[in-house]
Amino acid sequence: MKKNKTTILLIVIAAIVIVCVMNSLAERTPRVENIQTQSLQKKIRKKHFSSNCEQAGTYITEDILTLENLLPESKEKYKTYDHKYFVLGYANEHRQPAWVGWLITKDRVENRATEKLNNFRPDSSLRCCQSLNSDYKRSGYSRGHICPSGDMVWSAKANSETFLLSNMSPQNQKFNAGRWADLERRCRTWATINDSILIISGPIFNNPIGKIGENNVTVPSEYYKIVIDISYPKCKAIAFIMPNKEIKESVFSFSTTIKEVEERTHLNFFPKYNNSKLINLLEVSCDTLDWK
Repeated sequence: MKKNKTTILLIVIAAIVIVCVMNSLAERTPRVENIQTQSLQKKIRKKHFSSNCEQAGTYITEDILTLENLLPESKEKYKTYDHKYFVLGYANEHRQPAWVGWLITKDRVENRATEKLNNFRPDSSLRCCQSLNSDYKRSGYSRGHICPSGDMVWSAKANSETFLLSNMSPQNQKFNAGRWADLERRCRTWATINDSILIISGPIFNNPIGKIGENNVTVPSEYYKIVIDISYPKCKAIAFIMPNKEIKESVFSFSTTIKEVEERTHLNFFPKYNNSKLINLLEVSCDTLDWK
């Protein structure tokens, strides 16, 4: 009887030892799904809250693809104005922004909370060199949004900010309501597909069409828009340069690279990362198939 008890005890001890060894091995050898999770966390580490965009949630890819890092530098030293929902660099000489940057997310596109307010007005944060509504009156040009009001319908306050004249540029009416509006809608669609995208857009002041109004507001001959998908697993970018006139062709006929926009505008996007391989690849990429 004692021998049987001893045998049973040894079996139990052996079983315990085997279980301990197996648990130890399991801890040292992560499962496949754990490895994938760790890899994902390296790419998208955490929710990042941008101080420039109402603490808007956006994923970081290698801590580089954020709106703050995207904002450009230039020799002109455009003064930056943070309007909480978008950021702009203002060109005093031209009475309009040189660039405007903002974030679009799937949630914001889908959670419509307001209609477009249409409350065009001067920007009180600018001390000089503004355009006025009267400059556009009977000029033949629309007050063209750079940051679209359609991207900010998730909040009445955000939508109202887009109607500041510091966010406007004189656009051909058929261009404004045509292919430019088409590109804006596509950006919102891309946000719903990709979860989050960064956009920076503005006029190109080379060879302007002319000026309008008492304040001599420059009428640009072209506009650019840069779109960056910052979602996992594949970040991608595309840019567009479009003439300020009625356009019949598809928006993709005007697709280009960030690098081309930099050369045409003399703006340096991602200025802190000029030596980054990731950014250099992103700035020369333009695969339209990724966006169709």
